[in-house]
Amino acid sequence: MITDLPPGRLPIETYSIEGNESGFERVYQMMLEELESGGKVYLVYPVIEQSEQLPQLRAASADLEMISTKFEGYNCGLLHGKMKSDEKDDALRQFRSGAIQILLSTQVIEIGVDVPDASMMVVMNAERFGIAQLHQLRGRVGRGARKSKCVLVASTASSLNRLKVLEKSSDGFHLANIDLLVRGPGDLLGKKQSGHLPEFPIARLEIDGNIIQEAHLAALDFIRNVDNIRVQGGNWEVKILGTSHNLEKFPQLKAELSMRQPLSLLGD
Repeated sequence: MITDLPPGRLPIETYSIEGNESGFERVYQMMLEELESGGKVYLVYPVIEQSEQLPQLRAASADLEMISTKFEGYNCGLLHGKMKSDEKDDALRQFRSGAIQILLSTQVIEIGVDVPDASMMVVMNAERFGIAQLHQLRGRVGRGARKSKCVLVASTASSLNRLKVLEKSSDGFHLANIDLLVRGPGDLLGKKQSGHLPEFPIARLEIDGNIIQEAHLAALDFIRNVDNIRVQGGNWEVKILGTSHNLEKFPQLKAELSMRQPLSLLGD
């Protein structure tokens, strides 16, 4: 597992800020200082257009004029998934070349975008994103030798707590595990990517991962032994894992099963 930064990369300073009047004043001042020192800024939004159903969300298209006015003298661009491919390519090309200094975008930049001198990211309504997704987005800055920062703007003070972990850690595996605990694994065999669904009768993926992995290895060991599965008089006879099968090689699983009701096959 890789835990170190690539050679030449500097740690990204991360801040979580409440999106009230004083909070935005602080964010805009940080942006101005970054722009004045020659940096480039991503502004990341959860939606493209404002919605009557979710009026509290900042939208990329709706903010474009306001940001352009506030940062007069700097050029702003827009990037989102509904744009044509050549329009997206042109927006990124202008951002790379320096013709655009502020790029307002959705999470479309999360993967595959490399602008080495982009040195600041501001994520609006950051609580709408998962921890792992925010870490992935944060990786769009700090790709060059310049010191970079990422600012996570939360809608309310209560939503700041979940974001604080990103100030303290840049370990993607650790953050993904926290995301799994908070948001749930979703549906392993379906399309739902989050939520605490009852996938297993005696375990939860987000907290019992070690036991599930050991059970998987024990099951493989079990079925590789032909003595455990054989045909008797035309009927399948299967020994029960955890009762007749030796689990000495799997101490965590053995201890866990000893605290539960005996397993039966097919609910017998």
